[in-house]
Amino acid sequence: MNNPPFKLILDSTLQFLFLRSNADGFYVSARYNLLQGWIVPGCSNTHQAIELYLKAILKLNHEQMHGHDLIKLLDKYKIRDVYFTHLLQDERLSSFLKELSAAYLIFRYGEAGAASNSDEMIECLDEIAWHLRSIYLRNIKSPSQKIYITENAKSDFLKNNKFFKEKDVTSNPLAQFGLPL
Repeated sequence: MNNPPFKLILDSTLQFLFLRSNADGFYVSARYNLLQGWIVPGCSNTHQAIELYLKAILKLNHEQMHGHDLIKLLDKYKIRDVYFTHLLQDERLSSFLKELSAAYLIFRYGEAGAASNSDEMIECLDEIAWHLRSIYLRNIKSPSQKIYITENAKSDFLKNNKFFKEKDVTSNPLAQFGLPL
């Protein structure tokens, strides 16, 4: 087959670059799913986004972290950034992270339902994504803070977003790699 529809490329350098980029993708997808009322994929993508942002930050210190429990990851590495401690101490955000961690496998296999408030979930997601992403970009001294959002997705992404604003988004796909724009 000359041009397969999908092919994995395994490369440790690319892995490092894609960790934050993938976190951004899961964040954008989570936000869209939650806006549209798709709670299960919204929660799964929210968890994945937060986990990847955390692991991207920790990878900067060459720390090998394992597991999917967001609270345990934050607690273990809380000395890395004051925001980690804030997440653990903020009752609303820590409760949100605990529920996401509890739902990680259960939701994937349809073993539970949920009661939800999509607007509040999106607020938590936006706040956590903004701060974790900012920590990562600050630590790598990125010349750009912009997040890649297609023009078609921009209005949904910015809808009621208290953290990311018009100035923070770009439709330039190079933003996925932290290049200056």
